[in-house]
Amino acid sequence: MLASVFFNYYLCKEDMKRMRSHAMFSLSFLYWMLSVSPYDGPLYDSSAFSECKQYPENPLYGGGILKDKLPEFQLFTRADGITVNFPIFKLQDITPGTIYSFSTWIKIKNADSAVITASVGDKDSDKLCVGTVDAKAGCWSFLKGGFVASSLDISSIYLKNSDEQDLEIEIASASLQPFTEQQWLLNQQTKINMARKRAVTIHISNKQGVRLENASLTVEQVSKDFLLGSAIAYTFIGNTPYQNWFLERFNAAVFEDEIKWYTTEPKQGQLNYTLADELLEFVRRNQITVRGHNIFWEDPKYTPEWVQNLTDSELKSAVNSRIQSLMSKYKDEFVHWDVNNELLHFNFYEQRLGPNATLEFYRTVHQQDPLATLFLNEFNVVETCDSTSTVDKYIAKIRELKEDGMSMNGIGLEGHFGAPNPPRIRSTLDKLATLGLPIWLTEVDISDTFSKETQGIYLEQVLREGFSHPAVDGIMLWSAIRRNKCYRMCLTDPDLNNLPTGDVVDKLLKEWDTGILKGQTDEHGSYSFYGFLGEYKLTASYEGKVVDAAFSLSPSHETKHFSVQL
Repeated sequence: MLASVFFNYYLCKEDMKRMRSHAMFSLSFLYWMLSVSPYDGPLYDSSAFSECKQYPENPLYGGGILKDKLPEFQLFTRADGITVNFPIFKLQDITPGTIYSFSTWIKIKNADSAVITASVGDKDSDKLCVGTVDAKAGCWSFLKGGFVASSLDISSIYLKNSDEQDLEIEIASASLQPFTEQQWLLNQQTKINMARKRAVTIHISNKQGVRLENASLTVEQVSKDFLLGSAIAYTFIGNTPYQNWFLERFNAAVFEDEIKWYTTEPKQGQLNYTLADELLEFVRRNQITVRGHNIFWEDPKYTPEWVQNLTDSELKSAVNSRIQSLMSKYKDEFVHWDVNNELLHFNFYEQRLGPNATLEFYRTVHQQDPLATLFLNEFNVVETCDSTSTVDKYIAKIRELKEDGMSMNGIGLEGHFGAPNPPRIRSTLDKLATLGLPIWLTEVDISDTFSKETQGIYLEQVLREGFSHPAVDGIMLWSAIRRNKCYRMCLTDPDLNNLPTGDVVDKLLKEWDTGILKGQTDEHGSYSFYGFLGEYKLTASYEGKVVDAAFSLSPSHETKHFSVQL
């Protein structure tokens, strides 16, 4: 049964025969081999719940290896000497290299709410965070996460209140499902085939409508629906080699600093949009989609000093002027605006202007640039476990602002990663997807504390998780070159020679491209293939007659039929 489920989304054997000579077959040989092989492993369950429920749902995967297991309770001594009691699941036969998806339902007593963190390890070792949930009293909250078993000594899953209060924690429907690396990749590829690709049948006929067998076709993907881009900076201006390197790869951009307030108005009243204008001229000329980052930044460290010294009334006037200045100049230019940056971690504007400051920012921007999608943007939601920016806190903040009528319709996840945890990334995206809003990974990079080779390995893990999740609409890499260096992760050296991270990007761009297909129509005058979403051009020829055409592949589970007459 599992094999038949996968079969529906992969090429049948006849399709494979027809496509063996095509470039698309060679791009991802491993994945195609996986796609036609019998599969008897688990299907990844993307179910997630962000509402507190009266009763817990059934366990995912029937509980997996935790089926019918109850947690034990263990005493822990806090730093102040007080002993508290927390639930743990004892684990056996954890296999190194195996990927584990963990989930459970949690209800607490003795407090209205608390952040509960699940972590794995040994009692005396460092522990790896599996996931978090903002649990409540009187209802059940869903925790979903995971871990990759490594050399870390893993004997238990620990469930603790983040501040180690003495709470009563109830557990229900716990599940731990193992996946081999191959199974995880195959599940990823299934999601890609379903969300990023579409079946196409091209019909070739003559003017009388008679289908033509053995007509020759060349099909080429000329643009991609999925937006993958990079930050650019002032060093990009006039740098033709860098610009050409960028254009060969990316269809989206974001300015690293050039429209931030401290750049455009370093001194009150002295506006300077020169750098932003020059970057914008490049993206316009080359039809690159560009995000607007950012209008306001809640972190005082990145707020102009003169702004911090204003009185409250002066500050209110200054923020209105900031919005008016940007919108009058750049209305309809940026597809997104990160209106308020890092609201969960900092609160400069809300502290000074009141709790409705963010609501007013979004309302005003929407009134002046109504076609732009307005985003919140935050760090450490998807990267790691941070009690300040848990996925539940982010969801709660988004819901709060939406309920107040805010025109906020995009979820920004910065993505400044250390060592990524792929199953926790996927679980976080699952939970955010319950909001039904577009999700972007907006500033992806890997810490420069790792070697360049390790940066490349980790970047590939992050990009595969993002691209394979159907709720993610785009990914931006935080890899602008400035003064021969980058914020944390470059894709090339100063001479534009690829680093391992750049090689990863090139490999994935090729893998996620249909490329050029050549073939002939069958006895029915048809030619079929599976293509990535985007724009295509087609050349068909038969007995000396040639016709050029174009078509697009938009998201759908139905086959796209396209007819051409010669």
